[in-house]
Amino acid sequence: MNNYVIETKNLTKKYKNPIVLDSVSIKVEKGKIYGLLSKNGAGKTTTMSIILDLTRPSDGEVRLFGVDSKDNPQVYSRIGSIIETPGFYYNLTGFENLRILAELRGNYSEKNVKKALKIVSLDNENKKLVKHYSLGMKQRLGIAAAIMDFPELLILDEPINGLDPVGIQDMRKLFKDLTNEYNMTIFISSHILSEIDLKLLNVGFR
Repeated sequence: MNNYVIETKNLTKKYKNPIVLDSVSIKVEKGKIYGLLSKNGAGKTTTMSIILDLTRPSDGEVRLFGVDSKDNPQVYSRIGSIIETPGFYYNLTGFENLRILAELRGNYSEKNVKKALKIVSLDNENKKLVKHYSLGMKQRLGIAAAIMDFPELLILDEPINGLDPVGIQDMRKLFKDLTNEYNMTIFISSHILSEIDLKLLNVGFR
């Protein structure tokens, strides 16, 4: 029995004539950090959107946690994600934003929200409104929103895009901590290999 958290087979997406994805096959093992690396416009976000069932493929298969995701929609409750730029209420604090999001999901836990903020080092920013956050803080708040249910799989679309070198270094450490301490599998995309760093990744893709 394999230990793949994500498997895609010949994943294809077409919009009339343009082919956005052409027979993409991926295998992501449990408990690892995997990078989806390619230039802008190569289909990284489309691939992740199909995996998350936000976009339908024209052809191909997706298996999550060893089962066909099409027939087992409950598997999505085991996944946290950020696709493109996370949206927040800028006139609220980070905690207030996460509380609202958790309430909308129907599983609010003050303990989990506080723990997620601590993991991303935003636990000392209780009174600061999101409109006063730096880009790095907003990115970390997005990750807190994705992990506050402590998922088994974390899918992150360009989470370090636009960060300065210190912010990138902080993100690398955070990814390692999530994998080592919480056994999360992380599937991350980027268009700049040097930002991701091969030392962080188990596999560099494309």
